[in-house]
Amino acid sequence: MTETRQVQASSARAQDEMLPFLNNFHDIFTTIGVVILLAGLGVGAGQVMTGLGLEEGEQGWQNALMALVGGIGLFAWLLSALLVGKQRRILPGIVLATVFGIATGVVLLWGYAQFLVHGAGLDEAALERTFDGVDGMAFGREAVALVLAQLPITIRVMPVIAGLAFLLPVTAYYLSFRLPFAGGLMGLGVVLTAVMTLLVVDPYLVVINAPAINVMVGLALLLGGILFDMRDPGRETRLSGTAFWLHFFAAPILLGAVLNVTQIGWTLQESDFADPQSVNLFAAMASDSAEAFRLAVTALVVIGLFALVSLLINRRALIVSGLVTAGVSIGAIVNASDLGAGAVVAVTLLVLGGVVVLLGAAWNPVRRLLLLPIPQAGPLARIFPPVSAVEG
Repeated sequence: MTETRQVQASSARAQDEMLPFLNNFHDIFTTIGVVILLAGLGVGAGQVMTGLGLEEGEQGWQNALMALVGGIGLFAWLLSALLVGKQRRILPGIVLATVFGIATGVVLLWGYAQFLVHGAGLDEAALERTFDGVDGMAFGREAVALVLAQLPITIRVMPVIAGLAFLLPVTAYYLSFRLPFAGGLMGLGVVLTAVMTLLVVDPYLVVINAPAINVMVGLALLLGGILFDMRDPGRETRLSGTAFWLHFFAAPILLGAVLNVTQIGWTLQESDFADPQSVNLFAAMASDSAEAFRLAVTALVVIGLFALVSLLINRRALIVSGLVTAGVSIGAIVNASDLGAGAVVAVTLLVLGGVVVLLGAAWNPVRRLLLLPIPQAGPLARIFPPVSAVEG
């Protein structure tokens, strides 16, 4: 007599959000091997550089180092072809995409620096002379214009080159392997390159309006995530995975930008550059002052809005990215009540953990309530997907 067993493949409910960074434990197992292998390559590269006996910083030393870095990037690409391209291993792909992007970006930037030195004939002394005329001048449009007038175009476009050195490798990786994490990095690279281009066109405008521009960058990534989600409201394809990472990157950028605006306003004043500490967001949040309390309350309000948007679009990434800042904010508020350090930590963890557990337990009932006035079909339903009728 043959015994028939029915094994449930997954305990996930139809309306639950799938993991965009992990398939199963085999992903973890393979990632451990990839990390060990890459660490071995790094140590081996260090041994090769030592064995060559070249003087550090000299051209031959740079050439050898970049060849090894490029070799590690190439190895990461070839290994990706097997693990990501053929086997669709997500977590190892995240590691390999990161290594490939960093290694390739470093080589590209170094290559452009070589062009500047050997092709354009620029040297450190020439750059120092460029800034001689602004010594002692306060930051302002006049000082910026004076520097720009003396900088060759090959130096002025450096911010765009840096943006492209980040964007091009991750774009190539995404187009080749369709890894959602690389798609998120590609979105980050697009907005970064756009800002760097604007910086080349009018650096004074970008610096002065940095708080507002940071808000727009965060909103652009959030909108990009929503657009990808609209193409996959069922959260079943790689498009949804790419949307997850866009949301994941958008949340901390947007939260930090809003806090920055709360602290100093939508634009910087030229006087702010005389005292950089006055616009230091981290110092302000870490201080024991009324401003720290105000920033903490603002952070919690923004995270509350993140939670609302997350519920509406069925995305937990926005909340997850803001958990650290939420903890700091709750701690700052509790600390204003003059409790001891232990009590502050305890209350912070209890409040933060309680909110997350409550959201986890009541996610779908709350979503169903919030979505009552929203049509369950049409364009809006693709932005705010209805709750599945199946509820475990």
